[in-house]
Amino acid sequence: MSETLITIGLYIAYIAFFAAILALVFFPIYNLLKGNFGAAKGTLLGVAALVAVVLICYFVSPAEQGDFYTKMGVSAGQSKLIGAGLLSTYVVFIGLIVITLYTVVSKWFK
Repeated sequence: MSETLITIGLYIAYIAFFAAILALVFFPIYNLLKGNFGAAKGTLLGVAALVAVVLICYFVSPAEQGDFYTKMGVSAGQSKLIGAGLLSTYVVFIGLIVITLYTVVSKWFK
């Protein structure tokens, strides 16, 4: 019974994920075609910044394999992808903290 619920939950998560990706791609294109360049520019710049962060983290991440990765059958390429995902998460999280602190501090001086 619990495996069925987990499977259903995963399908719902996949549907939500792909709906978000579709919306992320569709709405900037829709705004560009409609002539609303300001709304499309913000979304496209955000996506471009995220892609840049992921690419930089991919090129910086090491392709090392430790004992655990060898035991689990993780290749060097997969290790590099795992490292890039972790580094991207850290960079985005730290960026969000910095932006939040900047916003709070800048409101103090207004």
